[in-house]
Amino acid sequence: MYPQISTKYMDQLASDEFKKARRKGIWRTIISWFTKQCNDLFSLDRDILKGNIESQRYAGLQTVPLDQIVGSTGRSHEFDRAFFPRQTHTMNRWLNLAKANYRSETLPPVDLVKVGDHYFVADGNHRVSVARALGQDHIEASVVEVVTAVSLPCPC
Repeated sequence: MYPQISTKYMDQLASDEFKKARRKGIWRTIISWFTKQCNDLFSLDRDILKGNIESQRYAGLQTVPLDQIVGSTGRSHEFDRAFFPRQTHTMNRWLNLAKANYRSETLPPVDLVKVGDHYFVADGNHRVSVARALGQDHIEASVVEVVTAVSLPCPC
């Protein structure tokens, strides 16, 4: 995917991408505040689902469009609606994944929960964030489909 590049340059490139993604997240937050538009990542609360699941099944490995991933089951406070990082405490994790992408390493698929037409990250929030920041359109995912008795509330 990327030509052979030095480790120092790769570190700088990953750092620049994180800073760019972080800046985009900050600007999106500022704009959402002025426009009164929600910029929060949808949180899929498993407690809400617990009593309302009609069925669930393992749907297998799939290539999922990133724009259909709308939320998370556990780290929704760490990313905005577009999966731009809101915090810096896990920056090293983000950077390591970006560098792995530059080295064309195969990363494990993310774990997603599909409810209706939307996907929620159960594991792999940083992988989704890096993929979006680096311009990918799709991501490999292990998907569990859930059918609920109630519709999910609006994220904002």
